[in-house]
Amino acid sequence: MIAAVVMCGGRASRMQQQQQQGGIEKPLLKVAGVAMVERVISALANSNRFDRIVAAVSPNTHKTNEFLKSKGIETIETAGEGYSQDLSCLLSKLKPKKVVAVPGDIPLLNSQIVNEILSIIVDDDDDDDRQEQEPAISIILEKEFVEEIGVKPSILLMDQYCHSGITIFNTIAVDTEPVKERYLVMNRKEIALNVNTKEELELAEKLLV
Repeated sequence: MIAAVVMCGGRASRMQQQQQQGGIEKPLLKVAGVAMVERVISALANSNRFDRIVAAVSPNTHKTNEFLKSKGIETIETAGEGYSQDLSCLLSKLKPKKVVAVPGDIPLLNSQIVNEILSIIVDDDDDDDRQEQEPAISIILEKEFVEEIGVKPSILLMDQYCHSGITIFNTIAVDTEPVKERYLVMNRKEIALNVNTKEELELAEKLLV
């Protein structure tokens, strides 16, 4: 049983600073005519790997909530006080499942890369015992790869890796804070760009080929 949670309840402070007052909520910004959050959800749905797909919204993204509900997409409202707090709330509600947490601002994501990630992490029978013990596996990319496609990393891990924002949780094993993660390096364009600025939105348009 695998659930996907699309995280789209953040304040998007960097994007809001670049928009005029009353600007569009970040998840609803369009790339090639389609809202970013809709692109992410379509990629997850078209992979045919999830028995449940939900979007995490908050008071910061009430228009996104309305948009998703109009599309028939299940939403769960969180406090919107921070990524970690919202995620902890969601994981407690989704036990007992494996939960794939995905940012709502990675518009290059497609069903092929979703299947590739799950085939490596979930479908490897030889690692079943280890997976049952691991609370979380996060997908990261090499800093050099990310920079080569024009993305400027905002947060680095160990000075040489960037977090894609995609993490697979075993809700049974998640019982402490902070959650212990294992990292898996996947240098793929489809998960390299989290859109936080207008410049990154423009880059997403260019890379979506």
